[in-house]
Amino acid sequence: MSKITIAWSLVFALVHFYWAATADGLGAQLYIAFIAVIGLASAVVAHRHHTRLAKLGGAALLLGVAVGTARWIAGDELGAGGIVITLYFLIGGVLFSLLGWRPANVRRTGGIRLPVRFVRS
Repeated sequence: MSKITIAWSLVFALVHFYWAATADGLGAQLYIAFIAVIGLASAVVAHRHHTRLAKLGGAALLLGVAVGTARWIAGDELGAGGIVITLYFLIGGVLFSLLGWRPANVRRTGGIRLPVRFVRS
């Protein structure tokens, strides 16, 4: 799962670096480049299996999906690009959520999955 999530993060970063290079205005370029750097940081999160950050990243991406879906329901025309971006965020949100809640890091307690910390003695 982490390899797929790392690949998704790198594609995310590369696409955003391309958009930053082609954006109009320095402010837009810097903002989009910052988002690309977050994509690179998310690859590190996936590689190192930081479950809390993976959960947070998954939640942020799924929030982006909720915003895109809400805009679509409200009647805004998302267009093909908006639909692709919403689906792209959905894939990333699911990948990071699965990585954050993978069985190696959680245990079942009464049907509820709880994070587990292992302490070496």
